[in-house]
Amino acid sequence: MPAMGALWRAEIDAVEFHVDGGYRFVVHRNVFRTLRGSAAAPEVCVAFVEANAEAFVVAARARLAEAASASTRAFHLNSRQVRRAMTIASQQGVDITEPVPR
Repeated sequence: MPAMGALWRAEIDAVEFHVDGGYRFVVHRNVFRTLRGSAAAPEVCVAFVEANAEAFVVAARARLAEAASASTRAFHLNSRQVRRAMTIASQQGVDITEPVPR
């Protein structure tokens, strides 16, 4: 399993990962198409999350802060939320990378 714990969920066509004590986040394949500018295979989507883990954690924590209910444990991230987090992470000196094809 990848270091971040990201995995592909074929039944929902999305990457899933967990942060901060078990909050579940999913990022649909279409988000990666928007961010990358082209369609991505499942393994590329997972690799993108792994390569940019810090930005995805920033996006997840921002989403948690916006949550309407403290009891909600599962969230979706959209391309705007991820792009905003990537900008913040980049401003903090984190390199945003495109994973090398496998």
